[in-house]
Amino acid sequence: MADMFRCIQEAIDDRMLDPARGKLAQEEFSQLVENYQRSYDPTTAATMAAKDLKEATTRSARSRRHAVIHQLQTMRRNQAMVDAADDPAELLVHVLNTVEGSKSTAESVRFVQDGLERQFNGMLGKFLSATSRNLLGKQRKPALMKDIVRELFGDASGDGVAKEFAEAITKTRDRARALFNAYGGDIGTLDNYGVMQSHNRNKLVKAKYSVWSKAIHDRLDWARITDHKTGKPFASAGGSPNPGRADEFLQLIYQNITTEGWIKREPSLTTGGKALYNTRADARVLHFKSAEDWLGYNADFGDGDPFSAIMGQIHGMARDIAMLRVLGPSPTAGLEHLIQAATKRAKTAVDAKMEARIRSKAKTARVMLNHLTGSASAPANQAWAGFFAGVRGILTSAQLGSAMLSSASDMATMRAAAQHVGMKPANMITRAASLMASHATRDSAAAMGYVADTLANASSGANRFLGEVWSPEITQRLTDFVMRAQGLSFWTDMNRVAFQMEFSAHLAQNVDRPLADIDAPLRNALSARGITPEDWDLLRAESDALFSAPNGSKFLSPLYWLEHTALPRNQAENLSIRLQSIIQEQMEFAVPSVNLEARAILQGDAPPGTFQGELSRSTLMYKNYALSLTMNQYRRGMSKPTGLSRAAYFGQLIAGLTLMGAVGVQLKELAKGRDPRDMTDPKFWAAAGFQGGGFGIFGDLVYAESSRAGGGLAETLGGPVVGAAGDVIRIGSSNVARISEGKSPMFGRDITNLLRRNTPGTSIWFARTALDRAVWDQMQDLLDPEVDQYRRQAEGRQQRNYGNSSWWNSGDILPSRAPDLSNIAGTQ
Repeated sequence: MADMFRCIQEAIDDRMLDPARGKLAQEEFSQLVENYQRSYDPTTAATMAAKDLKEATTRSARSRRHAVIHQLQTMRRNQAMVDAADDPAELLVHVLNTVEGSKSTAESVRFVQDGLERQFNGMLGKFLSATSRNLLGKQRKPALMKDIVRELFGDASGDGVAKEFAEAITKTRDRARALFNAYGGDIGTLDNYGVMQSHNRNKLVKAKYSVWSKAIHDRLDWARITDHKTGKPFASAGGSPNPGRADEFLQLIYQNITTEGWIKREPSLTTGGKALYNTRADARVLHFKSAEDWLGYNADFGDGDPFSAIMGQIHGMARDIAMLRVLGPSPTAGLEHLIQAATKRAKTAVDAKMEARIRSKAKTARVMLNHLTGSASAPANQAWAGFFAGVRGILTSAQLGSAMLSSASDMATMRAAAQHVGMKPANMITRAASLMASHATRDSAAAMGYVADTLANASSGANRFLGEVWSPEITQRLTDFVMRAQGLSFWTDMNRVAFQMEFSAHLAQNVDRPLADIDAPLRNALSARGITPEDWDLLRAESDALFSAPNGSKFLSPLYWLEHTALPRNQAENLSIRLQSIIQEQMEFAVPSVNLEARAILQGDAPPGTFQGELSRSTLMYKNYALSLTMNQYRRGMSKPTGLSRAAYFGQLIAGLTLMGAVGVQLKELAKGRDPRDMTDPKFWAAAGFQGGGFGIFGDLVYAESSRAGGGLAETLGGPVVGAAGDVIRIGSSNVARISEGKSPMFGRDITNLLRRNTPGTSIWFARTALDRAVWDQMQDLLDPEVDQYRRQAEGRQQRNYGNSSWWNSGDILPSRAPDLSNIAGTQ
C-alpha cells in the first residue's frame, strides 16, 4: 500500500500529476485496499488495489484520447470554415441553424438533428403506429408496450409482435450508439440493456434518500453495475454488493440527481459540466434485474411512461450526435473555438465592423446552443415554471382551436419551396392529397422511412407554432387533443411527408445525369450544402438502392438508400445524413415551424420561473411561427442573384400568402357563425395579408379597437398570458368603475366571457359556434341582465368593422339561416 501511495505522492511533488487528481487517486487507492483487506492479507490487497486503479485509469485515458482526436479534428474544421467564409459572423449562427444565403456549405446542428430524428422514426415506423398516443393522449396498447419492455430486458414475453418491435428498437439504438461513438462519443455495447431510466427529481426529493434507496436497491442487478473505483462489478452474478460500497454508490446517484449534478462540480470561471462525449455512458450506470423491476421503479420514481422513455432516449441521441458531428466532443468548447477563430480573423484584418458583427452573432449563437441543449429551459423556480407552463398550455388549448383554418397558407409556402428546388408545385399538392386520402400511399411513405411526426411526438403540432414547450402532463394532453381533433396535426404531418416524398422522387428523376447536367435549382440546392459531383455519383450509382413504389415510381430516400447501398457503412452513413439534412432544411421552408435563431434573439435564454423568462415566453406565444416564416423567407428572397429575381420571388410569395390568408379569414368567419367578409373592402386584404403571414391576431387591429381575444394592442404584444391576466383584472376594475358611476356591476357577463375565451377545447373550429350558442350564450342569458343590448351592440360593431352579419345569431340554439356567400362581393 505504501509503495503505490508514495508513487502517487512523488508524481504530485514532481508536478507530473495534478494535485487534485493525485489526492483523489490516493483516496480511491486507500478505500480499495480497505475493502480488499476484509478478504485478503495486506500485501495481496494492496497489489489488487493497484491493479484495479491502473485498469480504471487506463480505460478513462483511452476514452479521453478518442475524444481529444475528434476535438482536434473539429478545431481544424472550424479554422477551415472561418478561412473560407464570406461572412464569419454569419457562420457562427449557421452551424447551429442554417442561414439561407450564407454561402457556407457547413452543416447545422438543427437540421442534422431533425434529419436523424426522422430517420430513427422511420426505422421504428411499425412500432410507432402500433403504440403511439391516441386522440385523448393515452398510450395505445399498454399491454403490448409492457411486453416490448420485457423483450428489451431479454425476458421472453411470448408475443411475436413485441419481439419484432423490441428488435427494431435495439437496431435503432445500436445505430445511434455507433454514430455517437463515431463522432467522439464513448458508449460501450450492452446486451439486454432494457430501457434507459429517467428520474423525477421532485419525487426523489420528496421521498428522501432512505425511502428511495430502499425502493431501488433490490431492483438493481449489481452484477452488471460497474464500481468505477475498481473497474469491476459490485457483485458476482446473483450475488449481493458490499453494503457500504452500495450505499456510497446510491448516495452519489441520489445526490447527483437531486442537485442536478452540482454535487460533483465546483464553482469556477468556466461553463462547467461534463463534455458531451461521455454523458451518454453515465446515463447507463444503473441496470435493473428485470423488466418488472424497471416498470415498478418507473411507476414510483420515473419521469414518463415506457414509450416516452424509449423515444426520449432515441431523440436525445439524435440531438447529441448532431452536436458531436458539427461541434465536436465538447460542443460548448467547439462553438467557443469557432468564435475565437472568427474573432482572430476580424482582429488581424483590423475590421471593426466585422468584429462588432462577430460579437453580436456570438452572443446569439451561445443562446441558440443553450436552447439546443435544453439548458435554456431549465427552471430557475420549479413551482412558478410549472404554473406558467400550465397556464400557457391551457390558453393554447383554448385559443388555437381554429389554427387549422390558418394553415391554408401552407399551400403558398409549399409552392415557393417546390419551385426553389425545381419541383413542380402541383405534384406536391397532389402527393399531399393522396397521403391524406390513401393508406396505401402512407404505407409507401413509411416503407421508405417517412412517418408522421406526431406518432413519435404527440406535441409536434403545437410545437410548430409554439416551439419546444414543456408543460404539466394534463395541460400537454389538452393541447395535443386540440391540435389533433381540429386536424392540424394530421395536415402538418401529411404535408411534411409529401414534401419529403416529392423531393425524393425529384432526386430519383435526376439520377440518370451527372451533377453538372441536372437543372440548376436542384444542383444549386445540393451543391450549397456540400454535395460534390463524386457524392452525387455514389448516390445514383445503384438502382437497387432506389425505392420502387407499387405504381413503379422511383424515390431516392436517404434512409432506404442507406439500408440498400453496397457502400461501406461509414461512408454511406455520412452521405445519408447529409442528404436527409438537405431535405429537412428545404422542408422547413415548405411547412415552417420555429426558427432557432429568431427564438434566441427574441426570447433569449432567461430561464422559466423568472419574471423575464415567463414574460418572454408569453410575448412569443403564437408569434414564433410568423417571425420564423418571415425571417426564413426574407433571407431566401434576398439570396436570389438579381434584383429582378428577388422581386419575382417576394411578389409571388406575398401574393400566394395573401390569397391563402384570405381563405383563412373567410373560413374563420364562417366557423364563428358569421357571413364571409366583403372582399371588395381594402381593409379585408390588409387582414388577409396579416393572416397569411401568421399574424392574424394583428389583422383584427388594422380596423378594430381590440383583438379577437378581447385585449388591446398592448396585451396583444404582451401575449396570451398577459391578456388572460388583463381579463381577470378587468373583471374587478371595470365593475368597480361601474359601481362608482351608479351602474349595476356586470360580473356575470365578464365571467362568462372569461370562460368563453379561456376554456380548453371551446375554439375548435367545427364546434366553436355550437358550443358558444348552447353553453356560453345560455350562461350569459342567466347572468347578464343587459344581454340583449350587449348583443345588439356587438352585432353593430361587427357590421361597422367587418361588413358582415351573423347567420347564427348569439343566444339562438339553432342558426336562423344559411351563410350569405354573396357578401363576399359586398352585395349583402
